[in-house]
Amino acid sequence: MKKIYIGLLLLLLAFIGVSCNNTSEKCGACPLAAIDMTMKVRLVDKTTGADLLPPNSLYKASDLKVSKSVNDPNFYAVTDTVDHTVRLYDGQDITYTLQLANLSADQIKIATAINSQKCCATRYVKSIMLNDSVVCSTNCNPQMELVIKK
Repeated sequence: MKKIYIGLLLLLLAFIGVSCNNTSEKCGACPLAAIDMTMKVRLVDKTTGADLLPPNSLYKASDLKVSKSVNDPNFYAVTDTVDHTVRLYDGQDITYTLQLANLSADQIKIATAINSQKCCATRYVKSIMLNDSVVCSTNCNPQMELVIKK
């Protein structure tokens, strides 16, 4: 009985090997690509245009709270004191909420989609919205800088 199972297993492995070779010859290997989602968000004074984040502002980096709609322990946001921006890192459909001290909160909604091609599907940023206003609606650059006037 063991010989039958071993024979079936070997036959199955041989069939899978032939199937994979046929697929790879037609399309080639698909790259393991992900969206490099490193959006920069700049918070500025709506009257003067001055940066609201350190070093020369009324607010500290610790006054900024960033949360997101998806529970992900790997998520992080970095407040960059060199270029006075917040960098958001991710690559999926998501809504970020940014709250600077007691100022009104802002929501950034990022929608992604899959570009299904003949062989290798890839993910891209379909749209970006700020407080329900469209910032970008087609083929958005996931590394853009978004300016929020407060």
